[in-house]
Amino acid sequence: MAGLKRNHHHHGSSSTNRALTALILMAFASSLATVFLSSPSISRSLAAFESMNPMGGDVDNAAKNKERRTTSLPGRGSRMSVSDVITWMLSERDKDAETQHAALARLDDSPMTPGLEFPPGSLGMDHAHALRHCFADPTVYGDHLKVRGDGSAVRVSYSERHNLTYVMIPKSGSSTARHVLQREFHAIERSMSLQPHVYANDEGGEGGEGGRRMAVITFVRDPLSRFYSQYDESYVRTAPWQKRQNPHYVDPDTKAQDAPHPFPYLYEGLNSYDDYEDVYCPTKTRKSRMACKQEKTKEDGTLASRFERFVGDYDGRTPFDVHMTLQVTMLSSSDGLPLHITQIYNTTDSDGGWKRIARQFLGENATLGGVDDGGEVIAGRSYPRRFDSDLVSVETRRRICELVLIDYCCLNMPLPDVCKGRHYKGQEDEESNRDLFCILDRQGRIQPGIFPRKM
Repeated sequence: MAGLKRNHHHHGSSSTNRALTALILMAFASSLATVFLSSPSISRSLAAFESMNPMGGDVDNAAKNKERRTTSLPGRGSRMSVSDVITWMLSERDKDAETQHAALARLDDSPMTPGLEFPPGSLGMDHAHALRHCFADPTVYGDHLKVRGDGSAVRVSYSERHNLTYVMIPKSGSSTARHVLQREFHAIERSMSLQPHVYANDEGGEGGEGGRRMAVITFVRDPLSRFYSQYDESYVRTAPWQKRQNPHYVDPDTKAQDAPHPFPYLYEGLNSYDDYEDVYCPTKTRKSRMACKQEKTKEDGTLASRFERFVGDYDGRTPFDVHMTLQVTMLSSSDGLPLHITQIYNTTDSDGGWKRIARQFLGENATLGGVDDGGEVIAGRSYPRRFDSDLVSVETRRRICELVLIDYCCLNMPLPDVCKGRHYKGQEDEESNRDLFCILDRQGRIQPGIFPRKM
């Protein structure tokens, strides 16, 4: 795997330096624990955190967060982890706010402490709460952050009747959501400011009625699964035969092209959509071209091998199509700070999410006709994957998790099993591999522990 690029600086390059850094972190943890344990409401807070469901709603979540209790703090035994402390520091539910602020100040005043490390998905908070503390560094994710601009004119589906706004994220159930919002909530598509300051002192916010706070919702998806779909969509949209809104279109007569494709090998030997279709739906196996639309891919590994080459070449910073944009950056303005989002649901339980939305806005016994009992997509472009993902190597999947780590960290989503463990090569001065991680930096912001880069 590619060497990991940490988002903080190392001081020195020897094992002695690593030991010194460990001692500094231990000293900081001890001082932080002193602040942490002095709070009279910690036990109450921890009990509340353990009952929170990162997918939304309050349920018994102790088992799901078992993984986060791996690094203990002094004075509490194995029960108290760094993830617990970070959860408390970022919590808005603890009455001892001054104690929380003191802990964050102590972190900021520790010049030798780069940040607190924690596993993705290990915090006791939901997706929206984690996002509020995220920072997408514009020097790294600048090209991803162009989509929303300064956040003053975000394209949304807005229901004035229900004071409800949905923010679209491509390849995260957006087609279904727009369909449901239009049909069930009488929503229209419009541009709206989602800059946090607009809502800071106004309970109603933009479009609010009668003092009701406007709900701003979205759906997110497991980043690895989404990456597959992002690639499939972007592949077709930027293909040389795709004329509409495509700078990489190649005129069949003149061979003219506005801009060369950054990964031209993806289309070698393919000059039309029919050529592409012949690869994933061969003539010897299909009944008709019409049937290919919904048939599972029967490609021979040609498309999968090109996908793997792309993953190795892609730096994770320069999306070649808007559909390759990260989820966190779709929910952030160009300065890397989050937009105003109040509720985030997960497509893993899309049916449950829509049922909760229906109960909240349409009534306790409301039902929706846009999503079936299994949470399957009714509206939108739901087609089988064109490359055979079963042929994608373990190494490539782990590389993808590295590229999209910010989504796992800032949306508090656990890594898939294939990406867990000490599989990733660290800095040049580190003798052994390590696992992927997140950090709470000295300013109290969640960031990925490493930044994406080319292999």
